[in-house]
This record gives sequence, C-alpha cells and structure tokens, in this order.
Amino acid sequence: MNSCNGFIFDYSKCVGCHACLVACYNENQTVPPISWRTINHFNKEKLPLLGFIHQSIACNHCIEAPCLKSCPSGAYSMDLVTGAVIHDADKCIGCKYCTWACPFDAPKYNEAKGVIEKCNFCNSRLKEGKEPACTTNCPTGALSFGTVDMDKPKGFGITQNPISPRINTVVDEVLQNIPSQNMGATGVEGYDFIQFSRKGISSSINSKAEWPLALFTFIGSIMVGWFWSGIVDQSIELPLWVFILLGSVSALISVFHLGKPLKAYLSVVNIQTSWLAREILSFGLFAATAFVALITNSFSLLIIGNIAGLLFLVCIEMVYSVVRKRYNTYIHSANTILTASAFFAFFANYYDLLLLILVIKSALFIARTAIVEIKQVPLNTFVSFLRLFLGFVLPIGIIAFNPNINYINQLLIVFILIAELIDRILYYNDIEPERPMHFEGELVVKKN
Repeated sequence: MNSCNGFIFDYSKCVGCHACLVACYNENQTVPPISWRTINHFNKEKLPLLGFIHQSIACNHCIEAPCLKSCPSGAYSMDLVTGAVIHDADKCIGCKYCTWACPFDAPKYNEAKGVIEKCNFCNSRLKEGKEPACTTNCPTGALSFGTVDMDKPKGFGITQNPISPRINTVVDEVLQNIPSQNMGATGVEGYDFIQFSRKGISSSINSKAEWPLALFTFIGSIMVGWFWSGIVDQSIELPLWVFILLGSVSALISVFHLGKPLKAYLSVVNIQTSWLAREILSFGLFAATAFVALITNSFSLLIIGNIAGLLFLVCIEMVYSVVRKRYNTYIHSANTILTASAFFAFFANYYDLLLLILVIKSALFIARTAIVEIKQVPLNTFVSFLRLFLGFVLPIGIIAFNPNINYINQLLIVFILIAELIDRILYYNDIEPERPMHFEGELVVKKN
C-alpha cells in the first residue's frame, strides 16, 4: 500500500462545532477573520431532506502540491521528513496565484501583511512526535491523524486532480443515504437547483478584483499584435514612445498588483514549474527584444521578438489553466492569442483576416455567455450587448464601407479596443478556483 501520514476525516461524525478551527487559532496564534482551517457547511439553504453535511478542511500537504508548483517566487517548500508543505512569508510577493491553484482554499491572503499564510501541518508538533492541534481537539473523532492510503479513491468534497493530497475520507456513503423526496414540493425547480448549489461559493476571482490583470494581459496583446505587424510591408506604424508607454504602464500595473511590490524581482525565481513566473519572464524578454528591434530595425531581432511575443501569450493562457471555467469551449473569446491576431490584422491592413477573427471571437463570446451558469443581470446583459455591437456589428459596417479612410480607420480601432477590453474584463467573471463547496452540486443533482 502506498501510504503516508495525513488527515482522516469522517463525514458521519462531524457536527460542525468548529473545535478544530479554535485549536488551530490557539496553536498558531492566527488573527481572525483569517483562519487556516475552514468548516464547510453543505446545504446552507436548508433544503428539506437534502441533509446537513459538514466538512473540516485545511491544507492537505499534497505530494504534488499545486501551490508549490505555481508559486513564482519559490515561497513554498516541502519538509522531506514530515511531508509538510511550508510557506515562507519572507519570499512571498503577494501575487495570490497559489490561492487560484489550491482546490482546498488553503492559502489565505493577509491583506494587512500583503502575503499568504497557511496551515503548516503543525510541523513542530510532528517533529516532537505529537499530532496536529486540530486533530487532538476534535471532540467527536471526525478529524484524526494517521496512516493515509494514497491509493484510495478520493471521496466527496475532495478534488480528483492528480495532486495526491494527504487525506482520506471515510463514510462517504452518507451522500447516498440521504432520503429521497419530491423536490418539486419545495417550490425549487429547474435552474434554481444550480443556484442553490452555488450560494455557498464566493469566488476570489472576479473582474472587479482582477482588473489590473485584465489590463496587463490586454495591453500585452495589443503590443504583441502591433509588433507582429512589423513583418508586413505598408503596415500602420505607431511612434516608438507609444510602445514604450504601453510597456511601462503594463509593467507598473503588474508590479503594483502584488501585495509586496518591492519584492517583484522574486517573481521569476520558479520558472521551472510556475507559469506565472514564465509569463513575467517572457514579457520582459519580449518587451526588451522588441524595444531594441524597433530602435535598430534589426530583422533578426524582429523575428526573435515575434517568437518571444507568442511565447508570452502562450504563458498568459497557461497561467489560467489552474482555474475552473464556467464555459466548455476549448478556446474563449478573450484568448490573448486571438486578440493579438486581431490587432495584427488591423495594423497590417488585412481587413478580411480581421473580419474573420472578429466573427470567431464574437461566436465564442456568445457561446461563453450562453453557457455560464450564473443568471445574467441587466448590467451584464447590456455590457455583453455593447461588446458585440462595438466588436462585431460596427466593424462589419465599417469594413464594408471603406476602412482606408483615415477617420473611419480611427473609429474602427477605437470600437475594437473598447470591445476587446470589455471582453477581457468580463472573462474574469467566468473563471473561478476549484473549491470543496463546488461539490454541493452533487447533493442538489441527486435530489433533482
């Protein structure tokens, strides 16, 4: 048996008393409202006969820890003796990328300190031969510490991603033993079941919180698309100072989005496994190469810069591979490679190609907004309509009229810029980190 020490959680014994959470507070001297351990209460809406299941969860010190792999600054390490995944606040830059990657919501961002903190497995206690404080203080025995079978299938509320968390769940069959009933008698029907399953979830990713990332990736797409057009004769040339300004603004936005801006130099330490570190490094490589190429008119540097730009955009897309998508299309309409291609087509005066890309992006946008489970509110509907009108309807009319007229050409780029920026910002409402509460849908679907 492939085994190691870890947490064992019994769903049938947990009463949601929070004793484990209080023990964690006392042991680690953490300051509320930040808590390294979370008690999830499924069925918060108290649907009749849906059952009340509680889950105590914290960092499960995964063997293939996604937080450790995703951290760009190398702030995470693993104690090879105890298996504890340890976070070093002195190396943390406060990018919060690990909070996206962890499916257990274990890393907690401390706004006051600008860094992450998390469960350390009570590592000092383990080295003394003791158990973690949370397990020793559970009054019902729901949370315990012992030998974990790593080959055992992961139960309810535990991610199925191949990250090997050090936790076993027992008595998962409580999910199957909930009495059946006619859910129609509750007055909750159809689409509302999905809404009930989502009410306990508050995503840490949204357009309001992540507007700096939206702007950084959007400006990056413009820069790459514009630079790509340099290989085409008679492309639209923009002043060098505009390129420098765009690069400077995007760099400043990305730096001051960090909790610790002065530690931004650490953001490329972990290029071995972190896509965020690779994104930052490739942006610097592209910006520097493109700048020199524009000054020297070197064709070889132009080619290198184009390749670096493509690498940068690939890294951007891979950064978001750790999150859940609320849509099921393989490519989304705000894809930075598609966006850069649209700007390339515009600056290169390839209007047929531009029209084709805008059609593809609009179709993907319609598919994305139609699939997303959250109901559309009037403001979202209006903004979505505006994006399609400015990014599809008006450009078709302009291209059909005559885009070569100077003021018409200027209107076209303004409309596309606004539409693409809206698309990129809305994208952050359509992604979310995986969380244990996402499994509440299993309870709802079972009763539907």
